[in-house]
Amino acid sequence: MENIEPNSGVHPVELCVYSILSSNLDGIYQTINQLRESQALIIILLRDIKQSLNEENEILYDNDDNTVYIENSKRVKNIKRRIHVLNKRLVQIQEKIKKLQG
Repeated sequence: MENIEPNSGVHPVELCVYSILSSNLDGIYQTINQLRESQALIIILLRDIKQSLNEENEILYDNDDNTVYIENSKRVKNIKRRIHVLNKRLVQIQEKIKKLQG
């Protein structure tokens, strides 16, 4: 143990402690860097999801498009009602045809 020069200012115990802790510290630094990288990826993914949801919200609930959607919905309901009425008439006509034939 006397191989270390007394003027070097580093005690042998300090060297042992530093060598033991330095490997742990390197692992901690590496883990922290990996954590920062994964946080950056998560932030990017969340930003993309937020943008996608905002675009979908604008499409579904934007006032200009919403009025067009409501108008189209009313037209579709009106057409369904008319088809139902026409279907009833068709059934009545088919029954009259059967009575006339039979």
